[in-house]
Amino acid sequence: MKKRWLATLLALVLTVSLLPVTAYAAAVQDKAGANLTPAEQQIYDAMAARAAEVAAGTTASTQISIFFEEGELSWTAREMGLSRITDENLVNPLHEKVGEMLDRIYTCLELNLPFEMFWANNYWNWIWYQEHTGSEVWITGLDYSIDVTPAYQGRNTITTDVSKITQANSVIATAKAIVQANEGKSDYEKLAAYRDEICARNTYNRDAYQTMLKDKDPYGPDHTYGDPWQLIYVFDGDPDTNVLCEGYSKAFKYLCDLSEFNGDVTCYLAEGLMNGEKHMWNVVRMGDGNFYLADVTNSDEGMSGENGGLFLTEASGSGQKYVVSHDNWKITYIYREDQEGLFTDGYLPISAAAYLPDNDVPAPAAPAAPVDPPAPAFTDVTYSWLVDPVAWALEHDVTNGITETTFEPDAECTHAQILTFLYRAERSVNGTPAPAAAEDMNAAIEWAREQGMIDDSFDRGAPCTRSQSVRYIWLALGSPSAGASGFTDVPADAAYARAVDWAAEKEVTKGDGGADIFNPEKACSRGQIITFLYRAYH
Repeated sequence: MKKRWLATLLALVLTVSLLPVTAYAAAVQDKAGANLTPAEQQIYDAMAARAAEVAAGTTASTQISIFFEEGELSWTAREMGLSRITDENLVNPLHEKVGEMLDRIYTCLELNLPFEMFWANNYWNWIWYQEHTGSEVWITGLDYSIDVTPAYQGRNTITTDVSKITQANSVIATAKAIVQANEGKSDYEKLAAYRDEICARNTYNRDAYQTMLKDKDPYGPDHTYGDPWQLIYVFDGDPDTNVLCEGYSKAFKYLCDLSEFNGDVTCYLAEGLMNGEKHMWNVVRMGDGNFYLADVTNSDEGMSGENGGLFLTEASGSGQKYVVSHDNWKITYIYREDQEGLFTDGYLPISAAAYLPDNDVPAPAAPAAPVDPPAPAFTDVTYSWLVDPVAWALEHDVTNGITETTFEPDAECTHAQILTFLYRAERSVNGTPAPAAAEDMNAAIEWAREQGMIDDSFDRGAPCTRSQSVRYIWLALGSPSAGASGFTDVPADAAYARAVDWAAEKEVTKGDGGADIFNPEKACSRGQIITFLYRAYH
């Protein structure tokens, strides 16, 4: 990989609050970065956040600025190979130190963020600001940017064309749909399905492979790996856009990253040599805690590991080199040197035994669908207009039947009863009042009194009239306004007039005895009250 750099010896005094730094355990990590120092992790976190913003199209520029306090990112003269630090001898060794650090950070970004880095070319740039004494130098500020691959470039090499980024993001839905289609499977079944889906969507791009072999600068800006097809083209549905190993392996990790597994499963990207040629593959930690080699590229049709021979397979060896043998062929995998220490103290290990699907963590059983008790078959609910309101009242615990088989829709409804029904409807549909009272009728009457619906003249046992019932509902819903109803038997100055106007406009109830007759003093039945409530709250 190549990089450009600029340096400045300007002495800047900057005071910055630091981000919290994660402590790293010696065990294998899920993400590359085990060998990063706290200051390097700070740069990584800032760049990872910027990469996600660029990939999402919310930011066009890849450049970030990070500041450090004295001592947070520093080297001694001895660490830089100098007897004493001076302005004249500082530049080259400091360039080397910063370059090595950014190499490690970029490698971690590339391996951890296969989708978020789809736009990235393999060049990055930096400007550092430093202060020093004769014995120590420390970075006070760092401007860092990553070049954008030409297919996504905007006005310059470190900005994107957001419209092209948006176009690339169209494949996200496809990847998520693949994951969703396999949600109910075991972990091994999910991984195998992802392998098969990737292989079904692609044919190994042998023309691009030949171009890569002829490229004297295999990580340069014109190299095929810099093209966005490395991941995006896997999911674009176009049979003419095919990929090399980078596309296969990054697509596999991307699907894994989108997934929820039943066991502790993590997919890693690995880079190095396969039988002496540059290659990218995956290592998968399964729920049994072991690590298995997964070469999706060579699992494709016509490749050496077709039919699963190189998927979650066994490998002999240790450290940097592993060998997989099947029948008459042998494949040697050698990790690239910069893969050491990324996830653990050494290289990612690979199991000497193949993964056995029989040992897989099974998919959890789907919870049984709740079975609602059958609705009572009331023998006296014979009006067609009453069937849905009664079903709604039962569902929302507004009221039950009088007996197991009768609802008694024609029985007169008292003030206490309608307020209880109204209280329960409010609690069920709108969440107020809450919580449920042990004795709903008394609680309902107290609630109605607090809401100003009733006063000391309230008679709980008296039949509730049409005008009184719609006024209760209207008050409970906040006294909404409405146009004049035009009923001739509703005086304009009546306390219930506005409630009747609203009930007519919202079709909670219409006239009774004629188009312009409301019949406000007529007592309401249980069936009518439940119907009013159903229309008001449904």
